[in-house]
Amino acid sequence: MESIFEILNNAYVLFCALVGIYAVYLGVQNIPLSGNFWGVVGMNTALAAAVLLAAVILTLQGKTPHGPDPDGTGEMERSVYYLYAIYFVISLPGLFAIMRGNDNRTAAIFFAGVAFFNSAAAYRAGSLLAEVWK
Repeated sequence: MESIFEILNNAYVLFCALVGIYAVYLGVQNIPLSGNFWGVVGMNTALAAAVLLAAVILTLQGKTPHGPDPDGTGEMERSVYYLYAIYFVISLPGLFAIMRGNDNRTAAIFFAGVAFFNSAAAYRAGSLLAEVWK
């Protein structure tokens, strides 16, 4: 199950980067956000939910995320990973709600910023906070 979690997390990191690139392209070209983009946002949210589900399944199996200790002396439990995972699920739909469905250039740039941030944060969360499941 840990390998499935890693695969899903890596897919999420890459997909968020692609969503960001797509949103920048739409914003630069001044193309309104259409159903294609909203479908991509929905797929991104579903992928984030799959990562969260994999983490919950690992937790039900008795494993918790562990990462390096800030002191550099070993490993410690990193339960904050679950907050990251919940954030990934609600961030893009939350931005849609905040933007009230706007489909202009500004909305595209905001979506690009959040998608790039999510990509970097998911990389950090998967590689440091949930480096090992014990």
